[in-house]
Amino acid sequence: SSSSSSSTSSSSSSSDWQGCSGYATRYWDCCKAHCSWSENVPDDVEALPSCGVNDQALSDVDAVSACDNGGDAHMCQGLAPWAVSDSLAYGYAATSSGDVCGRCFEIEFTGSSYNGGDDPGSAALLGKRMIVQATNIGYDVGGGQFDILVPGGGVGAFNACSAQWGVSNDELGAQYGGFLAACKSELGWNASRDQYKSCLTQRCDNVFGSRGLTDLHQGCLWYADWMEAADNPSLKYREVACPTEIILRSGVDRGFLNDIDTSCN
Repeated sequence: SSSSSSSTSSSSSSSDWQGCSGYATRYWDCCKAHCSWSENVPDDVEALPSCGVNDQALSDVDAVSACDNGGDAHMCQGLAPWAVSDSLAYGYAATSSGDVCGRCFEIEFTGSSYNGGDDPGSAALLGKRMIVQATNIGYDVGGGQFDILVPGGGVGAFNACSAQWGVSNDELGAQYGGFLAACKSELGWNASRDQYKSCLTQRCDNVFGSRGLTDLHQGCLWYADWMEAADNPSLKYREVACPTEIILRSGVDRGFLNDIDTSCN
């Protein structure tokens, strides 16, 4: 990893900072997030709300995760990513452990895949940027990795989605990699970007569109369209202050951070 320049406004030109080296993965497991527990956020910061099976916000911050026996607390579906412009998107992500809840990171895609070979989606992402807020941690998420919340991105180690959405495990695609990984298994690893995007879009429509799960459907289509169906794209990143739009959706506001970390981890 290279040293990061001092963090400045996220509206600054992308050419004036080097950033730290990293990569993006994807997931959506429907579990209550790490940052939805009050003990995992600073004392003066509200925890990330969790939602019931019908996506209604729960008032009990101590509600048990749907990924634990008897739990009913899920990730709220309004945390799906969205496009701000053709070159900028906002979203949420799991990061490595530590004091991360509510921190925001600007990431810029480098045009290559971290481990997906000559991936056409990653190439098409070159120069696009995202700002993501950390809402979760993953014990298998390493430094510099951003596991972006993407509907249909794969449930990973836990799965509360089949029960919440009323879908079979097969409809969720690959456990790790979700819809896109299933499309690549079906089409082969040398298909065109348009073929992958078409397959991904069809799965978005079948699982989310057909069930009226609007936020999830839009977030899934965002992955096919704005995110170019990219497979684990490489990126550079730096910590920044959170945009108001991201805070309003998550409800997690750390205020003006005087401790923005410019180191690489």
